[in-house]
Amino acid sequence: LRPALVPPRRGADPMLLRPCSQRLVSRCAAQSPRLLAGPVRPTSSVRVARLCTKPSAASAAPPPKPPASSNPFWMAVAAYEAALEARPLLTKSVTSGVLYGAGDALAQAVSNRQLPPAEKEPFDLARWCRAVLFGGVFYPVLAHYHYNFLEWLVVVRMGTAISYVPFAKMFIEQFVYWSYFSNAYYHAVLGALQGFTVQQVYDRVASTLWDTLKAQWAFWIPAQLINFRFVPLRHQLNFVLVVSLVWTTFLSLAFPPEKKPPSAASIP
Repeated sequence: LRPALVPPRRGADPMLLRPCSQRLVSRCAAQSPRLLAGPVRPTSSVRVARLCTKPSAASAAPPPKPPASSNPFWMAVAAYEAALEARPLLTKSVTSGVLYGAGDALAQAVSNRQLPPAEKEPFDLARWCRAVLFGGVFYPVLAHYHYNFLEWLVVVRMGTAISYVPFAKMFIEQFVYWSYFSNAYYHAVLGALQGFTVQQVYDRVASTLWDTLKAQWAFWIPAQLINFRFVPLRHQLNFVLVVSLVWTTFLSLAFPPEKKPPSAASIP
């Protein structure tokens, strides 16, 4: 069959006036050295198209793996990711304890800086140890299962559309069960570690829960929307712990600690 010619048009590109197979041959000749080795044989447009689109050995081979980075930061990140994959609870517990201790130390430093020189207090080591103990032992296991449960409930059980997942998780966490439980749990554990009686622990929770919840909703609702939208599930607890450095400092300024018992920051 003779290839059909493109109907000529005024001002049209002369290249377009060639038959379709000739245009394909010309394009391949410009792109493939194989076609420049000799005169172009008449061929069909299908064969030319196959010849032009046939992948070379370089493009067909898988891309080479990038060499391992020698940057200490990225080596530490890779080691942490491996530990998080192998032992998630232990890794999150250590991370939580370290960040909670840093948050309490930062809160004490900021609070002490606000006082006049005559009223400055030494570093409260007992309070810092209680924060590390809570962050490393009492909190991370519950928080780990909380975020996994949220993922199962919203994504698997409810089948929520992906665009609504962050809003559904935030609403359930902040207004259904977790914010009330986590704040009451925090104040109760810290009170018990200080040696309070059951009635003193109850009074502590009752006197701090509502004000803490109002501050938490103002701070953690936008923070958790970012967390649930952009952070992978395995790092959502770590995001909360890092942001808690700011949250703990904020609470130390908004709710100055009492002498007996000293107030403590809460977590979402």
